[in-house]
Amino acid sequence: MKNCLRVCALGSGSGGNAILIEFNRQSVIIDAGFSCKALLEKMRSRSFDPGNLSAVLLSHEHEDHIRGGKTFCDKLSIPLFASSKTALFLSRKNKLPSRVCEFEIGNAFELGPFEVHPFAVQHDACDPAGFSIRCGSFRVGIATDLGQVTTLAARHLGNSDVLVLESNYDEEILLNSSRPLHLKRRILGKHGHLDNLDSIHAFADLLSERTRFLALAHISGECNDREKLRAMAEAELRRLGREDIALELLKQDEPGDVFELEDE
Repeated sequence: MKNCLRVCALGSGSGGNAILIEFNRQSVIIDAGFSCKALLEKMRSRSFDPGNLSAVLLSHEHEDHIRGGKTFCDKLSIPLFASSKTALFLSRKNKLPSRVCEFEIGNAFELGPFEVHPFAVQHDACDPAGFSIRCGSFRVGIATDLGQVTTLAARHLGNSDVLVLESNYDEEILLNSSRPLHLKRRILGKHGHLDNLDSIHAFADLLSERTRFLALAHISGECNDREKLRAMAEAELRRLGREDIALELLKQDEPGDVFELEDE
């Protein structure tokens, strides 16, 4: 019997983030940054059965990652997995669903067929995490909010079959934007967001022989240029001799393509 991995970004950007991973008809969602209604509609639009969903994994407490988490988890009677510090923060805001499972960043845990490795990323949240998720022989690496690709992040994200990596802004567009100076400084900082150049420069370290799908995430609608970003990313993949990798620039308002991998 073949093992089947399916990965789909239900949406990614400052207005909401959610990435679904399905392995042999069991699934998890990383972040629930849309309303419960929108999450269900997005899942069904890509033929994912909400009944197969076992949990939501939360990267951090920002609204574009947790917006629908409480209602969504309670409606489907599934737990929210969050780091202990993040869960404490959300409990004080009354944003936790009835079922919560806490984890410690740096400690792997099993969730059905998924072996989840949460790792620390540099972002301006109380305890932010990226995820390396193993299911069967497959590995999925996800980091949608990070100020820089540290050695630790590279170790977890590298050698993934599917890689979801932030490429938030074009520095020149950001600096020339009407955003206030304090916000520009936050985004540009080591605990802010990853810009196009840093994201693309990381390809050489992160992409391996097994990588088949690369999704660029959390792309700013105001401070980025999608056509320019695609051209830069494709040029780097050509330079690396990796035109075999499927490239997708994730969108805010609509789900991405469903990427599938099978083994024996």
